[in-house]
Amino acid sequence: MKKKIVYIIGTRPEIIRSATLIPAFKSDPDIDFKLVHTGQHYDYEMNKIFFEDLGLPEPDINLNVGSGTHGEQTANIILRLEKYFEEFKPDMVGVFGDTNSSLAAGITAVKMNIPLAHIEAGCREWEMDMPEEINRRLLDHCSNVMLTVSDISSKNLEKEHVAGDIKFVGDPLFEVYEWCTKNMTEEKKILEEFDVKEGEYAVLTAHRAKNVDTKESLQALVSAVGHYPDLQFVFPVHPRTKARMDELNVIKDGSNIKFIRSLSYREIVALVEHSKLVVTDSGGLQKEAFWSKKPCVILRDHTAWLEPIEYGVSFLAKCDESEIKDKLNYIMDNYDELQKKYVEVGNPYDAPDISQNIIREMKAYAGKRW
Repeated sequence: MKKKIVYIIGTRPEIIRSATLIPAFKSDPDIDFKLVHTGQHYDYEMNKIFFEDLGLPEPDINLNVGSGTHGEQTANIILRLEKYFEEFKPDMVGVFGDTNSSLAAGITAVKMNIPLAHIEAGCREWEMDMPEEINRRLLDHCSNVMLTVSDISSKNLEKEHVAGDIKFVGDPLFEVYEWCTKNMTEEKKILEEFDVKEGEYAVLTAHRAKNVDTKESLQALVSAVGHYPDLQFVFPVHPRTKARMDELNVIKDGSNIKFIRSLSYREIVALVEHSKLVVTDSGGLQKEAFWSKKPCVILRDHTAWLEPIEYGVSFLAKCDESEIKDKLNYIMDNYDELQKKYVEVGNPYDAPDISQNIIREMKAYAGKRW
């Protein structure tokens, strides 16, 4: 009899990270697979475009929860998922990462005594004021099996004495990244579209409220990168962030920041691949910079992805002008040495057949209740 497995997504990062996993689920003859989209990111730009860009099938179910407070979103997803689980009666529920969608699905599964698998388990940033950190911790302590992307993540879970089992499977995002880099064609044309030359520009992204919602943080970022007039900083900027910059009057004439349209995942990977370095507060882009062998300044106090920090190729800087400048100066002065480090270090997020590892573990735990 086929195992009934439900996989939950709700946000852009979950869609991207699942781009190789979902087709693998769909093609497994031993699984009755259902893809459920909660609708947490509900507009076209944050949703359907990524399905099309990555060639993914439409979800089997869309809960259409839409926007709201954390409590409203989580509660609405629980209510709607509970009804669906009662009808479908899954043997296993899979969730990814740290979103409200994942937390709500996890709570629903556990309350209904359905085995739960948490992919990207064990990530810790040690900032308890972050909703994502709370979501991760709660999911890890109620999952039957935790599927980790690195040795550090596995060790975090061991230290916390979680109740479920810990299995290293590798990082599905690396599998997606590899697929994108092996299939780059039209994406390379973005260099022409944005009038930049290979290795002569930096990729800049910022979206976290701490970095873009105050004049002080925005000014710190703009002023810091402004010290490098010969290096163009290409910024795929969210309209809300650009409006905030205009409103707070932090962009000066002659700025070396080039604002560009929102990019698909394959386009952002191509842009990073051909860049000199990356400045970002994005969790995913930190790893894509590492895999692309691009030094990265991380605009955060902490990061869950400690390996590139420990290898000395990525650098925490907060959104502080002096710190950003110090890290950029170090990268510029030691660029050749940093490139040699990438040759020396391995990829701690890699494993053979990552999607198949995940599916194998989920099939093994399907139907195994506490």
